[in-house]
Amino acid sequence: MSQSRHVPVMLQRCLDLLAPALTEPGAVVVDCTLGLGGHSEALLARFPEARLIALDRDKEALRLSGERLAPYGERATLVHAVYDELPDVLDRLGVPRVQGVLFDLGVSSMQLDEADRGFAYAQDAPLDMRMDQSTGMSAAEVLNTYRRANWSASCGRTARRSRPSGSCPRSSASARRSRSAPARGSWS
Repeated sequence: MSQSRHVPVMLQRCLDLLAPALTEPGAVVVDCTLGLGGHSEALLARFPEARLIALDRDKEALRLSGERLAPYGERATLVHAVYDELPDVLDRLGVPRVQGVLFDLGVSSMQLDEADRGFAYAQDAPLDMRMDQSTGMSAAEVLNTYRRANWSASCGRTARRSRPSGSCPRSSASARRSRSAPARGSWS
């Protein structure tokens, strides 16, 4: 994906909100959802005394954003991690406190725009849907291998967390459909 097509969401507002915390020398800011590095690049450019620690679970995003942030040298530390691992990451890096944290939550445009990532719905592509393609099962594997009991149990756990009744409407019908028409590895 071309980084020139990547437009960070609410960039100016994020910079303005983080500004009071990042103007002091030695300030540390964490981008918990690095993606293609648009927010991080702007933070490093606007706050020349700040250090960035950026996390992403997607190795390809880390590679691409690493190229983008290379001019900032040691001011940018990129880590392959999920944002709920932030306390462990900070411990490993010996960073006791930070002055700012940014979460740009949602699906990355890279996942939607790149067909081989398996999230694309506008084109025929493999059905993957993993943010980190190096771990876990692809969506096609789940659809082709889970039995009805797996679907019902999985849906039940999700429903109990989100619905007081613990019910999962249409779970049996969904499981039957997924078993009777295995995923070809792509949506058509």
